[in-house]
Amino acid sequence: MRRLQRRISRGFTLVELMVGLAVGLFLVGIASLMFVGSKSTLVSQGHAGRLQESARFIAETLSADLRMAGYRGCRGQGATTPLTNTLKTPTALRYNFAQGVWASRRVSSAWSPALDPELSGLAVPPTPAGDVLVLRRAYGPGWALTAEMGSGTAVLNVSPTAFLRRGDLMLVSDCSGAAVLQATNATPGTDGAIEHSAAVSLTPGLTTADLGRAFLQDALVHRLGMVVYYLAPSARASRAGQSALWVYRWPSYDGSVTPLELVTGVERLTVRLGLDANGDGAVESYVTPDQVIDWSQIAAVQIDLLVASTEDGVTTAAQPYAWNGVSVTPTDRRLRTVVPVIASVRNSVR
Repeated sequence: MRRLQRRISRGFTLVELMVGLAVGLFLVGIASLMFVGSKSTLVSQGHAGRLQESARFIAETLSADLRMAGYRGCRGQGATTPLTNTLKTPTALRYNFAQGVWASRRVSSAWSPALDPELSGLAVPPTPAGDVLVLRRAYGPGWALTAEMGSGTAVLNVSPTAFLRRGDLMLVSDCSGAAVLQATNATPGTDGAIEHSAAVSLTPGLTTADLGRAFLQDALVHRLGMVVYYLAPSARASRAGQSALWVYRWPSYDGSVTPLELVTGVERLTVRLGLDANGDGAVESYVTPDQVIDWSQIAAVQIDLLVASTEDGVTTAAQPYAWNGVSVTPTDRRLRTVVPVIASVRNSVR
């Protein structure tokens, strides 16, 4: 009986304890590896999702601005649509609406074509890492004239709206042509009457009140503005040296701060311009900004952006990518994707 009791109350031997400990450590190691692997996969998927979201946002934003660049009415597909610009300094950066698209590229140590002082003097100026793209565009679906003009100097009558204000730059257009003007009366929107007097002192002001002809009720009035896309150091990144896509809008109709950092992690931006030399609406060739001679021939714009995750070590191995036909393999183990955007200009879309 005593021998049986001793046998029942007997504990583990040292060998059994060591075997159990080894098995336990093995199971803990397996669980740890599974946890680390799952966490790494989750982090990588999170960065990939943010990268895809950034790519979609960039493509949608750029496409919307590109398609309205140089819009001149229902005949907006052709640069031959007559345009009368009544603004003072009609070839200045902000007011050159005859030139819907303009771009510049850093060649050696200089921008070609040269940057306007307004762009090089921005609070966050462009860096040579990317091209600079300037778009002059119309906004919104437009307001239809409620009455035909009696002459080229007559008031433009539209339905009352709170959107139109004194000093706004506007485009009135139909299927025969267009004119650029500035609202000079105090409350053009609420009055539903847009005056454009050359006697009123505004910036830039008007050289003439004559729009070239009287527009009829089939004409539309749009607000006009300028949009600039470029690369500059990120103001939001936690680490110094990261680049971002910035946008400068003038005027800022929605009241947003400008220039504004759109997407962090954009490392490269190249612009190629599609030329329609014979005016048939088809692109014959694509050139870089420094190769353009006649900016009125631009019918399409092709943009490539290199977007990277904002943190190193996201991938388990270096991820190669192709840029301008050259394969690049960085060592920072960031996720990268090339975002292509191509759109025709002078379209009637919002």
